[in-house]
Amino acid sequence: MAQFRLEVQAIKRADGRSSVAAAAYRAATSLHDKRLEMTFDYTAKGGVVFAGVMAPETAPAQFLDREMLWNAAEAADKRADSRTAREVLISLPHELTDDQRHALVRAFVTQSLVARGMIADYALHDPDAHGDQRNHHAHILVTTRRVTPEGFAFKARDWDGPEAVRSLRLAWCEIQNQHLRQHLGPDAPQVSHHSLTHQAEDREPTIHLGPAASGMERRGEASDRGDINRRIEDRNAARKEGPAKVRDLEDRMAQTLERGPYPIGAVIREFETIHATMVQERDAWARELGRLQRPDPPRAGEIVREILAEAGADRTRAVQRLARTERRIEEGRVRRATLARWIKNPARMIWAAHAELNALARAQRDARLARVRWEVRRDWLRSADGRAFLAARLDPEKQAAEAARREGRTLERKIKRANKRIEAVARTRTKLLVAQALGEETLVAPSQMRLGVSQAVREIDRRVVDAIAGHPAAAQQKSLDKVQALIAGKAPGLRPQR
Repeated sequence: MAQFRLEVQAIKRADGRSSVAAAAYRAATSLHDKRLEMTFDYTAKGGVVFAGVMAPETAPAQFLDREMLWNAAEAADKRADSRTAREVLISLPHELTDDQRHALVRAFVTQSLVARGMIADYALHDPDAHGDQRNHHAHILVTTRRVTPEGFAFKARDWDGPEAVRSLRLAWCEIQNQHLRQHLGPDAPQVSHHSLTHQAEDREPTIHLGPAASGMERRGEASDRGDINRRIEDRNAARKEGPAKVRDLEDRMAQTLERGPYPIGAVIREFETIHATMVQERDAWARELGRLQRPDPPRAGEIVREILAEAGADRTRAVQRLARTERRIEEGRVRRATLARWIKNPARMIWAAHAELNALARAQRDARLARVRWEVRRDWLRSADGRAFLAARLDPEKQAAEAARREGRTLERKIKRANKRIEAVARTRTKLLVAQALGEETLVAPSQMRLGVSQAVREIDRRVVDAIAGHPAAAQQKSLDKVQALIAGKAPGLRPQR
């Protein structure tokens, strides 16, 4: 089925990278970097299906040329640690054709990147010859500065940060699902931008192999990351097979139970009771989940700031008092120099000078002491005792936060499983009502549901389907329409299902 992936990374000079080199590699072409006076030639690389540059209408026409675009982006940034571009890496659905994937990428670039003012240089790549042949993907390099008809302007900070990435992930999810339905029909596979935890999936995510581990695995050599993924896949397979094994065991054990014909109305009422009980249980879990506090675990930096906060505030106040004292003394000296009674009275001048010197000395002493107190705390935090204190503070709070998250994930999985069971009970109840409307009076059922609701629902569902199948198709459809009107509350009869 289709897989979701959208990752964003920055092209940073601090890492020794160049946006011109990145563009040349991703488009498998040759570009000359004027800043570095180097030519990056990747024309022999291959594997690029489509590549192109898309820009807002306000961008200079020459920016549609890849070499001119990224040289201009490099020239617009002067700092040695500048981020001259960002890369958006997306996985493309293998269920589509090359042309359909190309249209999908261009639609995403137009709506989510170019519409916001970015210039995007995209390249669609085929799967690696020795890797997973479903791994169609695209690299999109986008500019970090706003563009005007004259060229690049200021950095666009709203294009960066976690919230911007979340917005891009949502947009890519929605447009990918739209194109999948458009080309494959309403039953097309769909993707989700949420993590497995958010989806309440009882499945562990694998880790990214990276180029080194991928190369080893392709050569038939086991890598540490590959071994980790294989163990995760084994655990996921066991989780997936577990419920099926339990169902098979329940069905075999159920063969020994006593069965008999029961009025179909009584079976319907039993299913209504089961449905109401399961809804109550599910709602109780939902309320518990709503009350659950899942705080983020504290970080060492937060605790350090907390410890240094009081001493830091004292240091700031002492420095401010010293500055005010110095300013007050200077202003007083200027004013006294213009007063004749002070000039003619040396004693008063000497007394004022001593008072000022004493006040200045006190302010300087307080500032030094405040600085020393802050430095003592800072140095202690860097010591072995300080690090031990931080570890002791972090550990229980992190454990509490992680325990709350685990409890939350458990409740989410319980609610998801309960929803599936409730839907199964509701579907079987609908079939029972259809059978009753067709004139069926009894149904063979176990005398006791010793093995649980799931096994009983599966057995009753099979038997009621067989009972309905014995009637003409027209009668089945008429009864189904009547039952659906009843459930919607638009027809008299049994109380509607909730």
